[in-house]
Amino acid sequence: MGVAGLFGGAAATASAKVPAKWDETVDVIVVGSGFAGLAAAIEAHKAGAKTIVLEKMPTAGGNSIINGGILTATGCPQQKKHGIKDSPELLAKDMLVAGLYLNNPDKVKFLAEHALSNYEWTVKELGVEYNPDSIGQEGGHSVPRYVFTKNGSGSAIVSKELAKLKEFKVPVRTRCYVKHIIRDDKGRVLGLEVLDGYRFPKADSGKTKFIRANKGVVLCYGGFSRDVPYRTMQDPKLVASLDSTNQLGATSELWRETSRIGCAQVQNDWIQCTPWNNPKEKGMGLGWTFAQSGAAEYGLWVNTDGKRFVDELANRKVRADAIMAEQNEGRRAVAICTEENVKALNVARPGTLAKLVEQKIVGKYNTLEEVAAAFKINVENLKKTVADFNKAVESKKDPEFGRYINNEQKPLTSGPWYAAEMSPKVHHCMGGLVTNLDAQVIDISTDKPIPGLYAAGEATSGVHGAVRLGSCAILDCLVNGRVAGEKCAKAA
Repeated sequence: MGVAGLFGGAAATASAKVPAKWDETVDVIVVGSGFAGLAAAIEAHKAGAKTIVLEKMPTAGGNSIINGGILTATGCPQQKKHGIKDSPELLAKDMLVAGLYLNNPDKVKFLAEHALSNYEWTVKELGVEYNPDSIGQEGGHSVPRYVFTKNGSGSAIVSKELAKLKEFKVPVRTRCYVKHIIRDDKGRVLGLEVLDGYRFPKADSGKTKFIRANKGVVLCYGGFSRDVPYRTMQDPKLVASLDSTNQLGATSELWRETSRIGCAQVQNDWIQCTPWNNPKEKGMGLGWTFAQSGAAEYGLWVNTDGKRFVDELANRKVRADAIMAEQNEGRRAVAICTEENVKALNVARPGTLAKLVEQKIVGKYNTLEEVAAAFKINVENLKKTVADFNKAVESKKDPEFGRYINNEQKPLTSGPWYAAEMSPKVHHCMGGLVTNLDAQVIDISTDKPIPGLYAAGEATSGVHGAVRLGSCAILDCLVNGRVAGEKCAKAA
């Protein structure tokens, strides 16, 4: 079979014929109501296009509304307040190194150059509030460069996007499932076949409607981390027993549909697992905030032998793989920090740690010996590990793993101590639709843009390569979502 036979081209649209009559006509249809989709809809409307947003779930927001609310903001006031030197060039380098250079360098450069203006857009145009005193560092970043939303959640951004669309009178229609993307015999995307009134996950629910898009369709349908058959097709290790941080609607229907109509997709098997989630919680939970913003940035991670096993600020894949390797050897991974060193977490997310302790997600202990007893850690090894790490904190050099030592980190010397177990969960899809810098989706059989089809966010490839750096998801979704919406609205 030729390429078109394997993956589909314009001819693959035979099973989704152009309807004799469209039930509705608009200029731009945005599919998905997360960060990217809502940003696309805002810009499409501002560009003069009659726009609608479709969401298959009963509420808007997707994964974005449960996102941790951390945004890469290179050059922001919070970095300057803490005396941190950074640049778009350093951000781009970090992304490419973590991505094993499987990223599109032009896309990475574009994203890095828009990190500060994107932060300013969320503040000035949307009115998003961030903690003015806190700056954080996710794994793989050379320096601290992410800001925290004040409520500690992506909902702080999504709610502002939804409010802006309400102001613009742009409808966000929930329970509207996209069954087919319709291309004509020339390969142009004309619109969508949808099920209006869809009830997830009932495939036969809803009423069939055909919606025409005069300008085009913007696909922001997110990832497939909750779809076990599809994710194990891509990566057999991601079995059903492995939990996911994603909301239940993170499934593969439109990944399959875009393949059917001939959209180029790459790197779908690069699926990120988080390293820092807590096994006591279902889904994303809040335990990760301690393991990352507390222990990874200001404490340390050990196995139950009492030894460090990974750079606590390595990228997510390195750390998740390291924890899985420990688990395969019968050891658990534990995040540890002291009262003095969780101050930054308490400033950034007031009340969160206390809630986690109350819920027994994180344990609070008077001594290091109590930590060892609670998690069955070799206590003598643990004491030596902490002592060696404290030397690294004092010298600002880590001879064991070469990790970044935060300027404000103090030696781990006295309690109270906090500790929590960590276990990886399926989190983010790095691959997806191939798009150009104008967010146009590329046809697998021609290598050219598909007329009338745009995409942004987790549904697309090229930005993150092998590994997405934490706090870059919101950046990617907002920057490229805005591009997709504006370009689609201005299309011929």
